[in-house]
Amino acid sequence: MSRSSYFRNLIAAPLILMFCWPAVSQAAADDPSQRLLQMLDYVGVDYPPTVENGQVVDPVEYAEMEEFSGEIINLLRKMPEREGKPVLLANAAQIQAGIAERVGGQDISRLTQALKEVLISNYNIVVGPKQLPNMAGVQALYESHCASCHGIMGYGDGPLAKGMEPPPGDFHDMSRQYTRSIYDLYNTITLGVPETPMASYTHLSDEQRWALAMMLSRYSVSDEQVTRGKTLWQQGVLRNHFNELPNLTGTSYAMADEWAQIDGLASVKGSAVLAYLRNHPEELEISNHAALDTSIAMLATSVEYAREGDRKAAHSAALSAYLDGFELAEPSLVVVDKQLKLAIEKEMINFRETTRHGSVEQLEAIQESLVDLLNEAKQTLNTTGMSSGAAFMGSFIILLREGVEAILVLAAIMAALIKTGRREAMKYIHIGWISAVVLGVITWWVADNLIQVSGASREVTEGFAALLAAAILVYVGFWLHNASHSKRWKKFVEHKVDSAMEGGTLWVLATVAFIAVYREMFETVLFYQAMWVQIDSGSERSFLLGIIAALALLVVISVLVYKVGVKLPIRQFFQVNAILLFLLAVIFTGQGIAALQEAGLVSTSLLNFPRIELLGVYPTAQSLGLQLLVLILGAGLLMYQKKAN
Repeated sequence: MSRSSYFRNLIAAPLILMFCWPAVSQAAADDPSQRLLQMLDYVGVDYPPTVENGQVVDPVEYAEMEEFSGEIINLLRKMPEREGKPVLLANAAQIQAGIAERVGGQDISRLTQALKEVLISNYNIVVGPKQLPNMAGVQALYESHCASCHGIMGYGDGPLAKGMEPPPGDFHDMSRQYTRSIYDLYNTITLGVPETPMASYTHLSDEQRWALAMMLSRYSVSDEQVTRGKTLWQQGVLRNHFNELPNLTGTSYAMADEWAQIDGLASVKGSAVLAYLRNHPEELEISNHAALDTSIAMLATSVEYAREGDRKAAHSAALSAYLDGFELAEPSLVVVDKQLKLAIEKEMINFRETTRHGSVEQLEAIQESLVDLLNEAKQTLNTTGMSSGAAFMGSFIILLREGVEAILVLAAIMAALIKTGRREAMKYIHIGWISAVVLGVITWWVADNLIQVSGASREVTEGFAALLAAAILVYVGFWLHNASHSKRWKKFVEHKVDSAMEGGTLWVLATVAFIAVYREMFETVLFYQAMWVQIDSGSERSFLLGIIAALALLVVISVLVYKVGVKLPIRQFFQVNAILLFLLAVIFTGQGIAALQEAGLVSTSLLNFPRIELLGVYPTAQSLGLQLLVLILGAGLLMYQKKAN
């Protein structure tokens, strides 16, 4: 294999894996709930200026409102059946009738706002990001994508705005922004507005769209309102309402004022508090465990699909409940209550398999059990928090666990090269692992800034990478064991090793180094992303110290493995190395199947068998069965080679 073809393969492999990552999720465009909420927001904001004292003052815009009110009813009919759906349809019909009768704008705004709130509640619609978006660079993002129409300051006076119908929105116009939440802005950025110049911006990452929405939501309030809101917030006003990120992103100024009135306060105080929090979302005591709320919501969605008879959609929602929800909270929970984490994982597996073959009643029973366990996890995490000690242990254990396997592979291969007198070939191994580290860093940046890596994509990538690594390790292990049986070692070194090294074997070894390191980097990066947003304020240093400590221990382990390997007699060294790589292949096989099971690509049959994650042992018939086959294959190859020699 030529150097150029190797690099083509080296680059192509991760790119092929990354095709599993949707650069942008198109689900939003097909999700009637998001489109429905957008239509309600659009009607609530744009209807009031079209009528005055029962008379139409903007016929074109009014006709659009009539069309959209009918579309709201059509979208509602497409929503899954729920107990309150007839009431929602009746409310939508009331909006349509009100528009036909040309009632006042405030009446329609109140009706659309009320319908949005009930819709979000009844269908467990997630109206917030999983974490606060990174606002760095958002102004430049706005200027490059939005300012040409909306103007550099957001007044709707950009160079392309002249003659545009309808005109670009003015984000400073409180009469239009009063009933609009951050989520509404995010939704419009995501979906665009049909039959208008407002295009969909799904080519931006989810975090970028949330960052834009959060920035735009701040334009309609003054500095005085923000200052007044800070004082009220410090006095405890509305603290019981704003306890999680979705409460902030899903709340409009109109809703905040209603909450203030319910609490017996002047309504303007609600707007002031919300103005302050939109400008300073870090002040929220945001739950570290929104991922668990996502799990609970997706479990409910899965059950609803099962009731409707859509088993495929039910299974997909069940996968999302684990991969896009609970799994992100695992690093925190395993530190404080490992048994609870294992109990939830087991019930999640039962739930997923029941969506395929079980009854709705069985599914509901497991859902109830899971919700109790997830709420217990929330309580446990809220009580203990991601303290400094937990942050240290979490980051330490994750890196140590992921790094040991890669270290063993690298140390074994490097020692083999030293033993064969091929120190100059070490550069190939360095190319492999350094490329993996660089790509791992790029992966971190891409996952943080450009795309949102879904849980299923993450597990598919990890699963196939692990199985590919296992296959290559079996090959390399067989090659090493073959070397150990050479009767004339000097001749072997001079001829067989040299010819093998001059051929494709070195690049195979470099590929092993790359895959071994990259698959661990990939998983570590995504787990660290999840952990970083969950640690308590002030625990960041402990988190970083955990990483440093793990790196130091990994260096010690690598040196020990290397030193021991080099000191072994040549025959024993190759035998031990071959067995080590075969065992690592067994471990990778178990981990690969487990990842594909979590992604829903492989079915899961639980067995009464110990679970040893460090060794890739999982109590399922599929993973244990394939591991047994790899063991038999390895043993068979070793016996065959021994007999042949």
